[in-house]
Amino acid sequence: MGKDRLVDKTITPQQVLQALQAGSITTAQAQAMFNGVIPVGDYRGVAAILDLDKLVVQPLVNAELQHILGILDGREEDYDLKTLTTVVGVTSPVGTLLTGALTVPAGQVWYISAVRTVVNAVGAANGLVGNWLCSLWPDRAVTPNPAGQAFHPLAGLIAAAGAATTTLDEFGPIATAWVITNKVPLLRLPAGTVITFTLVTTTAQVDVAAASTLQLYGSVGKPLVS
Repeated sequence: MGKDRLVDKTITPQQVLQALQAGSITTAQAQAMFNGVIPVGDYRGVAAILDLDKLVVQPLVNAELQHILGILDGREEDYDLKTLTTVVGVTSPVGTLLTGALTVPAGQVWYISAVRTVVNAVGAANGLVGNWLCSLWPDRAVTPNPAGQAFHPLAGLIAAAGAATTTLDEFGPIATAWVITNKVPLLRLPAGTVITFTLVTTTAQVDVAAASTLQLYGSVGKPLVS
């Protein structure tokens, strides 16, 4: 007569480790593997499962800054520079919108220390209002802008006809020492983030070619946090 064959279904520590590294099991499954026992920590007097995202992953953002894999200095069109030019011979009614965007490439993370805008209406018949928007920031307007929240109010950066306005929006530990609207942390832009540069005409006259620019200054970090 045949004999029953016993199959060892014991889960080994190596299998547990492989499953955890692959991210293929849930917290409940991990607890079952450890016979209901899993390391916990104390959080304000309450037992809590260790949050590896907060404990390990999020602090890596600081490490990203230590790896400068490239510089951003507004020199390359459609990478860290966006130019918008009014068109010669075209009548632009009040409110005509010009827009252009810069997108952080896949596999990169950018740390921005300054956004420099030049709203240029020198020699032009039209006045202009400039602004820039970040796709990371939800727009809180009644009708939200899909490009995100604008850095400046709706009045924006005004350049009267025949004039130019240069603005430096800075980010960093001492940025608010120069202008209160600057921000203390560096502006972290993960892959896919879009910075949109906008210009709106303020007078209904024929445009003269005048180039306005948005430049990003900072560095390319090493992506460690998705």
